[in-house]
Amino acid sequence: MSKASKGLEEMVDRAIDNPAYDMLGGYHMFLRRVTIPIILILIAMMVYTFLSGYLSDDLNLILTALVTGLSVGPIFGLERYFGERSLRK
Repeated sequence: MSKASKGLEEMVDRAIDNPAYDMLGGYHMFLRRVTIPIILILIAMMVYTFLSGYLSDDLNLILTALVTGLSVGPIFGLERYFGERSLRK
C-alpha cells in the first residue's frame, strides 16, 4: 500500500471515529457538507441580486465572488462554535 493512500485511510478513520461528529445522531458530517455549500450559494445569490442594479455585470461578478469567498472563514467559525457549544451541553 502506498504511503499516500495509507495517509488517506488514517484521515478517514480519524474523521469517522471523531466523537465531535457524533452529534445529531451522526448526521453532523452530512449536514456540514450540505448546509455550508447551500449557505455560500445563498450568500452569492443575495449579493449578486443586491448589486445588480448598481454595478456592471463584470464588476458585480467580481464583488460577488469576493464577498462569498470572504464569508467562508466566518461560516466555518460559526459551525465550529455551534459544534463546540453543543458538545458542552
